[in-house]
Amino acid sequence: MNRHPVLVISATEAECAPTMREIAECKKIMPCLYSGTLNEQPVEILINGIGSVATTFWLTQTLIQRSYNRAISIGIAGSYADDILIGETVQITEDCFADLGIDDNGQFRRLREEGLICDDFDNEFIINPSPVLSPHRKLRGITVQTATGSQKRIDEFSGIYHPQVETMENAAFFYVCSKMQVPFASFRAISNKVEPRNRKNWQIAEAIENVNLTIQKINVQT
Repeated sequence: MNRHPVLVISATEAECAPTMREIAECKKIMPCLYSGTLNEQPVEILINGIGSVATTFWLTQTLIQRSYNRAISIGIAGSYADDILIGETVQITEDCFADLGIDDNGQFRRLREEGLICDDFDNEFIINPSPVLSPHRKLRGITVQTATGSQKRIDEFSGIYHPQVETMENAAFFYVCSKMQVPFASFRAISNKVEPRNRKNWQIAEAIENVNLTIQKINVQT
């Protein structure tokens, strides 16, 4: 089995398009998987799809069939914290499946509170920062299946988890890489505040450009 230096994963092609344009001899080698060279280093890019289910399936299948020194996730995220600027790139080092739990007559309860955590599964993850060189802030995230866009859900998640950022894939990325024993790191750029949904305030293009500059500059072999 060939061993490749790094796997970059992104939920959508748009979120990693700037990096794909920089990859020399980029070619599709499997469904959703592209191969080439970035900064004279072999790299493969997986477009895993939106959400935890698609991420878990495509990432697991890829890691079963191929071998990597490291996996790096890039994309955009929403911010809960006022001190995180729109467009800022951050490194997520804590995450959880925030809406995985029990609705107890309108009261959300985590699996742990109900005694439903299995020995080999915990829906909350804390990792040590990856050895890749990164000046970015290390933040706590939550992963959801429905992007938060109402004050009720904002208050609920804020009260339970005290998150700083929100994505729809990151905890699944953490979970699969942990189980497959692949070193990993996650970088996200902030495209919007987590607030009652208002797309007029979003800056997706700027966030995508910034997070891709990060992956293009770091030494993925470090």
